[in-house]
Amino acid sequence: MEKIILGILMLKKLTVYEIRAVIRANFQAMCSDSLGSIQSALKRLLEAELVTFREYVEKSVNKKRFSITDKGREELLHWLKTPANISNAKNMELGKILFMGMLAADERLPLLDEIIANLEQDLADMLAIQSAVASTDNAELSQHWQTDPQYYEFVSHKSKEIEAYQMLTLQYGIDIATFNVEWFQKLKRDSLSEKQI
Repeated sequence: MEKIILGILMLKKLTVYEIRAVIRANFQAMCSDSLGSIQSALKRLLEAELVTFREYVEKSVNKKRFSITDKGREELLHWLKTPANISNAKNMELGKILFMGMLAADERLPLLDEIIANLEQDLADMLAIQSAVASTDNAELSQHWQTDPQYYEFVSHKSKEIEAYQMLTLQYGIDIATFNVEWFQKLKRDSLSEKQI
């Protein structure tokens, strides 16, 4: 989670609640959006001096706006230069599929229906994000970068590349979700055929 937060803060200074909103809207497949998890990750990042914050008062409420430090930026860029091991993602839920044959067919089918429904919802959510992103421009973020020298120096000249890889990651998620929906639909059809034998 720390690397995701560093990546988010590489783009813009945010409060913990704003970080949570970004994670909830865009990164739920990668990490938890629980406030406790985010606060714990921020605490570790602060202790490692990878992020800092500025306290301020807004509408009589004390707030902290977090930003990435030079050390945090170096850490993130070093991590990004390490090849990704996509096959290293562990999903204990696959164990349910592995042992699903232990259930009676009439017990498996409702489970498969629920899995399919959840996957279809995930896919719909990602398609909605893709549609929303396609219909907006990054004028607000670009304007932010121009008014904040820390961000302008490191990020503004890479805005097109940053956006392109964000969209590629979203497309990866859509492709995986589409595959999973089709795979589980086939499993359900095959299970129905077995039940009729």
